[in-house]
Amino acid sequence: MEGEVVKKIAPKLGISVPNTIKKALELMRMCDARCTNLSSLGVQGSCKAVLCLELAASCQDQPVNKDIAVRLSGVSKKVYSNALQTLGRLLDMQPRASVKDLCVQFGCVGAADLAKDILHRYQDELQTKVSDADISQPMFPAAAVYGSAKQLKIKVDKAKLTSIAATRKTVFDKLCIEMTKHAEKIAGKNIVYTHRPRKQLVTFSKCVQSHKLSSTKVARLCDSDDEEEDYEEWKRRILENAARALGEKD
Repeated sequence: MEGEVVKKIAPKLGISVPNTIKKALELMRMCDARCTNLSSLGVQGSCKAVLCLELAASCQDQPVNKDIAVRLSGVSKKVYSNALQTLGRLLDMQPRASVKDLCVQFGCVGAADLAKDILHRYQDELQTKVSDADISQPMFPAAAVYGSAKQLKIKVDKAKLTSIAATRKTVFDKLCIEMTKHAEKIAGKNIVYTHRPRKQLVTFSKCVQSHKLSSTKVARLCDSDDEEEDYEEWKRRILENAARALGEKD
């Protein structure tokens, strides 16, 4: 009976992969064995099937529309989120929230690349302090997406990100501050790298222009083959000296 409910709800959640449905059915059986008092979580009717489908989809990196899931569950958003977290812990199946999925869900796909860089940078820094650092919890990618979106001036719903983070608001706020700092550092490096070649080009052009008048005067003097150095040789030497001077400044 419950198997039929899972198969009926799966397409409505956009789940069609057989392995995902099979995993959801497996979680349903585990749920019956381990979670004997789901009613205390407010889980009734088709809610258990929806929860198991989302858990199965998340472990296989398949996005699920949260709003549709809540509507199909027949419970409030708060009850659904709490039940999902609790059931995930009981079944050792904490839902994973990838940066890519979160960016798609929050309509900020353009922030995905920076968010991934932020998360990697944060992980590297964390591992210098804690050797077995684990950033698989949803609060880390959620905070990285927030930091990226803020840096790129893309508006996202922080309240919804906080609910996905599955942690206290104060903890998530502090994590967002850390991720935002990493975003600023990454963006700052890119700005310096992007603008430096242009600055060098402009400076080099000014060096050449500063010698333009002298070049004209010398060209007028170079009216015979007996001059010590012709105009072209002089110009080449001036350009080489200008380039060398720029190199010493850097």
